[in-house]
Amino acid sequence: MCSHVPNRLTVAARRRARRLAYWNGGLWAIGNGLASTLLVVYLALELNSPGLGVGIGLILAAPNLVGALRMAAPTLIGRLGDRKQFCIGSFLASALVLAGLPLLAAPDRLGAARDSLAVLISLWCVYHLFQYLATVALWSWLADLVRLPIRGRFIGRRERWMVLGQAAGMLAAALHTWGVHAIDPGGARWVAYALPALVGVGFMLAAVIPLGSMSRADTSALGQRRAMAQAPDKIKSARRRMKWSTLLSPFRDGPFRRLLLFGCWFSLFNGITNPAVSVYPAQVLGFGLATMLALKTVMRLGQWALSPTAGRLADRLGNRPVLLASLLMVAQGPLCYFLAVPGRGWWIAVAWVVWIAYAGLNVALPNLMLTLSPEESNTPHIAVYFTVSGLCCAASTIAGGAIHDHFRDAAFVLPGGIVGGYFACLFLFGWIMRMLGAVVLLTVVEPRFTTKSTKKRSRSGRA
Repeated sequence: MCSHVPNRLTVAARRRARRLAYWNGGLWAIGNGLASTLLVVYLALELNSPGLGVGIGLILAAPNLVGALRMAAPTLIGRLGDRKQFCIGSFLASALVLAGLPLLAAPDRLGAARDSLAVLISLWCVYHLFQYLATVALWSWLADLVRLPIRGRFIGRRERWMVLGQAAGMLAAALHTWGVHAIDPGGARWVAYALPALVGVGFMLAAVIPLGSMSRADTSALGQRRAMAQAPDKIKSARRRMKWSTLLSPFRDGPFRRLLLFGCWFSLFNGITNPAVSVYPAQVLGFGLATMLALKTVMRLGQWALSPTAGRLADRLGNRPVLLASLLMVAQGPLCYFLAVPGRGWWIAVAWVVWIAYAGLNVALPNLMLTLSPEESNTPHIAVYFTVSGLCCAASTIAGGAIHDHFRDAAFVLPGGIVGGYFACLFLFGWIMRMLGAVVLLTVVEPRFTTKSTKKRSRSGRA
């Protein structure tokens, strides 16, 4: 458990810290867009390894699976006593591991395709593990930097930078792969896919620079140093008492537990369709990587426009209304995939348009998580939420990959005597279960701490 004592920062210092957080998010997102999960899926497809469905499921799920180890983040941060050092070190390690992925897992580098796929999945997992550890520290840090009345607005603006960066990165990767294939149609696709990943690593390393410049705004390190000077015995004693049992406290917190239930529900039924959503456009409709990256770019640009509005609405109306509206829109994506058949593949584009509504989830969900976490010690709640929901997504994604390998050529009889294939039935199931997630969300109770004075301050945008 990372107990910290936030210091009182000036308004100017908080504003500077927020600007640096925007730069960090934007640079990291460009790298993430260049080295996207979709790119790694297409790298795996080039290996043509046996059991590819399970392999794709592992690529999508294994990062969340090993993300369970981020439960150690509160203890590690507490022992180090400095969220900033932990955050920066973990982000640096994740980027360096990603740099080795296209170099070590290339076709024929290890001989057997199965071995190359295993190395690719392993490096992908370690990369995400370091990234997730860093993210726990970063969210805890940002919660101290930004006051509650404008936190939704801040998350929305940072999300806007991030989706714009991801859109730029994915668009650059799409143009690169399309250009390479157009110039040399018979060339090695792996090389065309590997270069964007390596360039993405450079941007991820650059994203650490703004974090390093936030030394005056690091409330964890500075606040703890001041507290140590005032009451060293008390702080040292608290650190000695840090145990894994502190991670059980979020499960005893009723309001937080209901939010965790919603996160698990949404993750489960996202994960079960993830492998099918990833391979259906390529294997059934014949969409190439450039096309899919272009669609993801359109989605990110839409989220770039919507994220600040989602943040303002979350501050004024509450996070739950934003989550509910966004969820009902996002749930229509699997229905669009259900309608997308050869000759009507344009429904895939409609799905990526409705997924613009993920902007509301990406802003309001972490904001509500921080709101329901104790301000004085929030790292256990942050770690538990991301870990448990991530494990649900991982387990269901692996199951989805196994289901794909076993049933991809099967046909099923739907109510009314309609015969549907594997993909159609799975997408229809995913649509129904996501819609039912709205019922689970209604059980979440959001506290309202806003007073007239804080509302006025929220409208003015001052921290």
